[in-house]
Amino acid sequence: MNDAVYSTRQAADLLGVSVRTVQLWVEAGTLKAWKTQGGHRRIDRDSVQAILQERRGQTSPPTPDAPITPSLPVCSGEPCLRVLVVEDDLDLLAIYRMAMEHLPFPVELRCEQDGLKGLIAAGNFYPDVLIVDLNLPKLDGFAMLKALADAPETEHTQIYVISALSAADIHARGGLPGKATALAKPIPIALLLQLLSEAFHAQYLPS
Repeated sequence: MNDAVYSTRQAADLLGVSVRTVQLWVEAGTLKAWKTQGGHRRIDRDSVQAILQERRGQTSPPTPDAPITPSLPVCSGEPCLRVLVVEDDLDLLAIYRMAMEHLPFPVELRCEQDGLKGLIAAGNFYPDVLIVDLNLPKLDGFAMLKALADAPETEHTQIYVISALSAADIHARGGLPGKATALAKPIPIALLLQLLSEAFHAQYLPS
């Protein structure tokens, strides 16, 4: 096989996601691909490597004063709400983190600051809740959510879009997937905590 391309399965194995997710990323334009005369999809090696580098943080060298993305430690062996936040405002991420520390149940929080890293994280983090802005660098929230629309990794994920865009602006740019709930930015912290509490109880304490 040409070393410059991967099969869909090879790309999925390298990226740690399902074949279906790779297919969705191709359809969304996140991965470059084409089909052979026999109808087999081939994934561009460089586009796969770019995502792997993005995941490893190798696209640019770290600086000594680089901000640290807020996160909460990984839970071990107990019911734990897995929350992925994709937001490029570090101050807002810090506010979310501090708020979640006061929840009466464990939260495993992962934060990403651009849509591409958010897309990758969603594919291997399996979040219970995804909180995403729409105006994001590298890959905007619209494209990210489109790529995740039918991904098995987020089939049961509750998605909250927290954006300053109006409903008319969102509609003009193609709208949101049916499972996504749009909320105005800034979201009241009390409402955020209420939504997370409801998600935890629905996931781990069903009636």
